[in-house]
Amino acid sequence: MYPNHSWRRDPNSPFAFFLRVVDTYLHPESGSDTDDLAEWIKDGEPKEEVVRFKEEFRRLLSGELDKLPDYALFTASAYDDGSDEAFLRRLWQELYGDEPV
Repeated sequence: MYPNHSWRRDPNSPFAFFLRVVDTYLHPESGSDTDDLAEWIKDGEPKEEVVRFKEEFRRLLSGELDKLPDYALFTASAYDDGSDEAFLRRLWQELYGDEPV
């Protein structure tokens, strides 16, 4: 069993917002998928949340990945990419295409 994750209880823990969005759209039990997340991003409502998601995503891919709690990203998404970084790079490509990080 994976450890408890403060991001589920504490909205101020590192990258808690990003993890909650991933959990909402990409957790296997959510009933949603990457297409639903892409639609949320495209619709841009509420705009400040879409902007925050992308900013936190960029921070993770730009060197802050080590600030994520252990297993938090896997717990939120149950990815099968082999690593947090591989999952995030694939997800960025799916959501933002060739847009630079």
